[in-house]
Amino acid sequence: MHHALEIRMKKPDARPTTCPVSEGEVGAILRAARLKSGMARKQLAQTSGTSERYLALLESGEGNPTLSVLIALSQALDLSLAELLPLGGERDAPTATLVGLVRHLSFDRQGALEAWLREERATTPATTRDRRVILIGLRGAGKSSLGKRLADLRGVPFVEMTSLVEDAYGDDIGQLIERNGYAALHRYERAAWQDICRTHRAAVIAVPGGIVADPDLYDEMLTTAYSVWLKASADDHMARVIAEGGVRAGAAARIARDDLESVLDARSPDYARTQLHFDTSGLAFDMSLTRLAEQVDKVMADPRPQPPLRSGQE
Repeated sequence: MHHALEIRMKKPDARPTTCPVSEGEVGAILRAARLKSGMARKQLAQTSGTSERYLALLESGEGNPTLSVLIALSQALDLSLAELLPLGGERDAPTATLVGLVRHLSFDRQGALEAWLREERATTPATTRDRRVILIGLRGAGKSSLGKRLADLRGVPFVEMTSLVEDAYGDDIGQLIERNGYAALHRYERAAWQDICRTHRAAVIAVPGGIVADPDLYDEMLTTAYSVWLKASADDHMARVIAEGGVRAGAAARIARDDLESVLDARSPDYARTQLHFDTSGLAFDMSLTRLAEQVDKVMADPRPQPPLRSGQE
């Protein structure tokens, strides 16, 4: 029987933390960029394919530029699109400053910085992971079923991160997103992960497949826990989802399968950053559990940076 995890999670503020961008801010940035370039308003209008009157409205903060117009203006000014947005389109000033510095590095220096950052990520001390193991993947991959049994074998708690978020919010994830948006969901998920790390040095944690949409949190999770991508074929995923009652067989299932493949294509590059890739397709449950446990032990026994280990490798 797996251990129950008791965590009292501080409820984060569900209100948005970012302010909407005003036309005035964009207009001021546009005007400053034009003046800095020495380009007359008439010249910029001609080069970008906009009218001089419309450009005057934009610069005064009275117009609302479309994305296509901003792209045309940025190209005419020889700037990146981000340079016409407040904070460069970033969420906070420190990040905007850092991104701005990187943007103006030469290609050679950008390459050197990228190599250094990758090395830093790869050589993060394994001790920061303690004995935590995260399982990530799409619905139907076996995160809950295999996770509970893996926790039993290791004698550690099993944690459903989604359950922690729902308990803290007081309702299901769907309602949290509908009422407060994805930014609020990410704040709850960050709070949940911080509490897990604070209260448990050892645990098996099933994390939501969409956690990769919060790059900062996902980076933190990869450096504070051992990571496993539970994979399965699209057919196996759908068969398991149908068996769980998540979708009915038939036309709805075919649409859901197409959606699943699209989501997997979008998330695979991030899932592939995990230490272990374990494919459960075609494996009986007990065999999957045995092999998963063996390979997790191998990864945890050798903390050195290594290529991702696939389920077929011994």
